[in-house]
Amino acid sequence: MKKSYNLITNLSFGYTLKTTAERVEYMMKTLRIEGQTEFGLLCGASRSTVNQWLSGRIKNIDPRYAFKLEENSPFNAKWIILGEGKIKK
Repeated sequence: MKKSYNLITNLSFGYTLKTTAERVEYMMKTLRIEGQTEFGLLCGASRSTVNQWLSGRIKNIDPRYAFKLEENSPFNAKWIILGEGKIKK
């Protein structure tokens, strides 16, 4: 069993983190960010874009946002985009 799988199954939030919306919500909770604008500042996205990730209207995070988020947080860009691999760097 891979370590990243253990992290996902042991999350206290009860998420599977398969969708972009679930991953964004998890990152916001982990970073203790309540506002979509504040989260958007970490990755260069507008509040509207973050809202669309959370609502599921946008199904995938563009790599440019994921790599910027990786620079500004402990999260791994591959996991942000695909939901695969290690959650954190």
